[in-house]
Amino acid sequence: MSYYNSAIIRTAAKVSFLHISWLVALIGIPIVFFRDGLGPIEKTLLFSGLLLFFWLVYLFFCIAFHRLSMRNEHNRFGYLAKDDTEKGKEVGTHLEGW
Repeated sequence: MSYYNSAIIRTAAKVSFLHISWLVALIGIPIVFFRDGLGPIEKTLLFSGLLLFFWLVYLFFCIAFHRLSMRNEHNRFGYLAKDDTEKGKEVGTHLEGW
């Protein structure tokens, strides 16, 4: 049985990107901005690369730990009762409280 379709993954990706982007921006912008020896384009590429990398890692771990939580029957039935948007938000914010 597949728990994820394209709509759920797309919503999870959007939500997880918003959750990780503020953290990367809070930490990464000062580091990249005050880095000597890099031009503005290099700083932008460095920040964008770090943001993309950390977002993909965060999304992977959200999906992986959500899959592990589906082993519990109560969690599985609660998840399957939701619509696709709510499912995507649940998957994308699964690590929020950790």
